[in-house]
Amino acid sequence: MFERRSAKTLIAIMALCWLNACSNARPAAGLDAPRLHHVAVVWLKAAGDEALRRQYVEASLSLAHLPGIVSYSAGTPAEVRRSRANAAVDESYDVAISAVFENSEAYQAFLQHPDYVKLAQQVLRPLVDRYKVYDFAAP
Repeated sequence: MFERRSAKTLIAIMALCWLNACSNARPAAGLDAPRLHHVAVVWLKAAGDEALRRQYVEASLSLAHLPGIVSYSAGTPAEVRRSRANAAVDESYDVAISAVFENSEAYQAFLQHPDYVKLAQQVLRPLVDRYKVYDFAAP
């Protein structure tokens, strides 16, 4: 009887140690670094112009293949019906960009990439009246 209890206790202790080791395990090096999330909200000089909105979105999406980008989306305001008005909801913009980069260094490299610099200077910025950028780090 004592041996059976000791064996059960030993198995329970080993299981707890294994579970604790698993919970403290870290991902492979570099995989636990926070990703940089980049959100840009853009107001065009020709506010509400659907053709220019499409032009901006299509041109912007050509950047999605650049190194260090995990995901990249561009679009126009969604038509969302709300049961009541909400002062926090701003639908006055024309285009929004949402991009996730591997890390802060990848984002910095993106900003220096010749394809981005050329597109931003020659195509995108001439269309823009103003913009806001929100960057944050998250896993």
